Amino acid sequence: MSIVIARQPHFPDQPKDVKIFWGYGLYPDRVGNYVNKKMSECNGEEILQELFYHLKIQELMKPIVESDKLINVIPTAMPFVDSLFMPRAKGDRPLVIPKGSENFAFLGQFTEIEDDCVFTVEYSTRSAQEAVYGLFDCGKKPIPVYVGAYNPLVMMRAAQAIAE
Repeated sequence: MSIVIARQPHFPDQPKDVKIFWGYGLYPDRVGNYVNKKMSECNGEEILQELFYHLKIQELMKPIVESDKLINVIPTAMPFVDSLFMPRAKGDRPLVIPKGSENFAFLGQFTEIEDDCVFTVEYSTRSAQEAVYGLFDCGKKPIPVYVGAYNPLVMMRAAQAIAE
């Protein structure tokens, strides 16, 4: 499960007492750790219970859930929305410029860019840069990929955040 809590209000006419967030389940056919059902078989309340369990906030949320406040969870199957995050191996996606290509390239999220992270604007932009700069002699190189996983300071900050 993952969640997105965007800046509030998310919608222009959103009432001040309404908070909106959304989430994704990458493996909807796996049985939950708390609710003993597949997410694809859960109702909204059960999905919310599973989320609270993973966030370790069940007790914190109990008074809100049991109050008369409206909590609206709308489960929706969107089979392709998380396709970017499906497990894959090197070679599952084409290189931006396939070996031997002289006049075409692949662009976007479903290309192979080493060390980059999909689901970002940068990924799509970088694939276009790789295509244009690789096929045309314009003397430019794509913006390099930042790989924070090998930066000890980034790793220490991440470990600190987890420990808090």
